[in-house]
Amino acid sequence: MKSKITYIVIAAMVIFWIGFIAWGMFKTTTKLSKQTYTPKTTQTETAATTAKTLTPEKPKTQANEPQATTEARLVLVRTSRIKSTDFDDILPVMGTIKGKTEIDLRFEMNGLIRTIYFHEGEMIKQGEIIACVDPKDAQLKLAYTKSKYKAAQSGLQSLEKKVEVHQKLYEAGALIKSKLEEVQLEAESAKSQVDTTKSEMELAENELNKTCLYAPKDGFMGPREAEEGEFITPQDKLGSLLETDEVFVEVGVVERDISKIKLGQNAKAYVDAHPNVTFEGTIDKIFPVVEGKSRTLTVKIKISNPKHLLIPGMFSRAEILVAELKNAIMVPSVALIQTGPVVTLVPVIPEASIRKGDDETQTGIVELRRVTLGYLTTDYAQVLEGVKTGDLVVIETQGELKDNIKVKIVGIEEMVI
Repeated sequence: MKSKITYIVIAAMVIFWIGFIAWGMFKTTTKLSKQTYTPKTTQTETAATTAKTLTPEKPKTQANEPQATTEARLVLVRTSRIKSTDFDDILPVMGTIKGKTEIDLRFEMNGLIRTIYFHEGEMIKQGEIIACVDPKDAQLKLAYTKSKYKAAQSGLQSLEKKVEVHQKLYEAGALIKSKLEEVQLEAESAKSQVDTTKSEMELAENELNKTCLYAPKDGFMGPREAEEGEFITPQDKLGSLLETDEVFVEVGVVERDISKIKLGQNAKAYVDAHPNVTFEGTIDKIFPVVEGKSRTLTVKIKISNPKHLLIPGMFSRAEILVAELKNAIMVPSVALIQTGPVVTLVPVIPEASIRKGDDETQTGIVELRRVTLGYLTTDYAQVLEGVKTGDLVVIETQGELKDNIKVKIVGIEEMVI
């Protein structure tokens, strides 16, 4: 069955080609028969025909050939129109919200935590008690030092009266001077003992006061790291006190951008918790050391936080305004041609040289101008001298650009920064 179908296909192809060849022969025969027919002409017509044959007309397309060839050889360029604009250079960074101050809360003495008066996140006023340890030992010590102080005072009073008696006896001649001096020395020793016991009592009072931890300033209670009933030492951390009326965004700046950062620069911060709120601040601190692992410089952006919307620990995106230029002439960096250490050229098409053809195509003359540059970024460069507004700067070309070369403009972009 398969071989039968193959034979049918081959036969059909042979019939098709025979018909095609026959049709071609027919058309050729018809054309030749028409060419052999020569109508009778007059002598005048024959002369005119001969003259026309001797001086054939030039094809109409020949006159336009040089122009078409010239147009085809023009270098194609894409341009951007130069204009004066306000330019802001913004450096995006990321970081973490930190409190203005984050104070570690520690007791100054050993003890068993008896009471903690605040929970995490609660507002604390300066001077309020945060927590206390068991004061029993401190109270006993204070009571002991008070009794010693009272005993020392009593001994001093007794010796002072004894000195008075001995003084009168000495004046009456009933006592030698050495005995009087001996009693006076005992009184001075007793006075020193009173001063010593008084210092011990004040120290005990101070230790008793240290059994309670007081807030050094207004703030919020951070995470607690100890609980009631635990034994705590001055090396152990009870928790943190966070001051959040002002906060910092602590960000890292990579090495290549360090030179752009200065104190006082304006910045904006954003957090996911409040996506429609922009928090404005300024650079307040620049660390003097680049981190070894991340190779970044730590910078702190100070932000006022009266509503306490920014909470320490939040992730934040920030934008630092590193430069603000007014009425600056900016050109794309791709247009710069560096010909030497200090020589920079820009291919410019003056507005006066631009011509529009019948087919709406535009051409112009390229001038390679030496320019003086100002502020530079990755994408744009400020031109101080060498170009003017309204001219076109070449940002892309499909051929080699030379000074005073004619080019075809295939696109004009309006610079949007």
